[in-house]
Amino acid sequence: MTFTKENNSSNQNNSSIAGIRLVLQPTSSINATPLTDWLSELETSPVLVPLAKQQGVQKVMAVTANAKNYPVIMQQIIQEISCRTVLEWQGRCYELTGIEVDNHQLYVLEIPFFASAPLPPTLGRALHAQCLQWLGRADPGLAEYLHNAEFFPITLVMKPGASRTQMFLRIGLLQGNLLAPLLWGMSQDMNVDVAWTGIDCRLGKWIEIKQSTTFEALTQLPTQRLIHLEFFSPTSFKQGQKIQPFPLPELVFSSLLRKWNMLAPENLQFPLIEWQGLTAAYDLKTLAMKMKSGAEIGAKGWVKYEFSEPEQAKIATILAHFAAFAGVGRKTAMGMGQTRLITSN
Repeated sequence: MTFTKENNSSNQNNSSIAGIRLVLQPTSSINATPLTDWLSELETSPVLVPLAKQQGVQKVMAVTANAKNYPVIMQQIIQEISCRTVLEWQGRCYELTGIEVDNHQLYVLEIPFFASAPLPPTLGRALHAQCLQWLGRADPGLAEYLHNAEFFPITLVMKPGASRTQMFLRIGLLQGNLLAPLLWGMSQDMNVDVAWTGIDCRLGKWIEIKQSTTFEALTQLPTQRLIHLEFFSPTSFKQGQKIQPFPLPELVFSSLLRKWNMLAPENLQFPLIEWQGLTAAYDLKTLAMKMKSGAEIGAKGWVKYEFSEPEQAKIATILAHFAAFAGVGRKTAMGMGQTRLITSN
């Protein structure tokens, strides 16, 4: 069973808004109102989550514990924009020049992470537990539901940074209504010291939305006959009663198809397919990913798949783009199966 706004009464959400970003323009004006004070005057006060600057533009997400609050918040913010409100944020003055509404369904987020000592390799279960804790702060019923669900609509992995103690937590969200509760819970741990896996750690000051899109937008992408996938964390599949580390085309695209059909709107779902793709080229190695229950063997590297049948090529292309959010194969909520589509320049 998959969490949706329809089948989880603890998180009813009649809004398609997944998030709201405030666009701040530096100004020399004075007599500014602190942004935190200004937002506290709203009927439902959101918390502030800074986004990584892009091309010098400062954006801040106004995050609420439940996305159903966003329509009212947005209306109130629009009223303030018309008043040319000058706001103070992190010691600088800004004009609130606009808002951006996130109404996508699929997201990839990254947040820097600093540890006082090298983190242990057995992070998979800790990543999963930490994510549930963040969700539980906003909505305990939602966290409990996802903990017991057969399918977890979030992928998690730690990416290396510039040193052994700097990393990036990469989060893939497969349902847009998870963005609000996740960021609301995470905001309480940003830029503060916390103990994680017995090691003092600190989340960074900002998050970066690396990718976001909708299921419908993915179906509009041009078809590729040759698909080049990179598996950047160990990847494996359940094949009968065995574990298969080689990413055979039928295993990769059947895994993605199952996830797509669990989450996509009914009119965008695909029929079951007997895949006829070929492995055209590959460069893979097997690695052991340490888990508390023991080592998991998986493949890491790249594979080129070729589909000569036009309809299969079309669906495989859509699923290959979907893989960046959903991951492939087993234990994607514990660091395995992280995948991206390699496109030619």
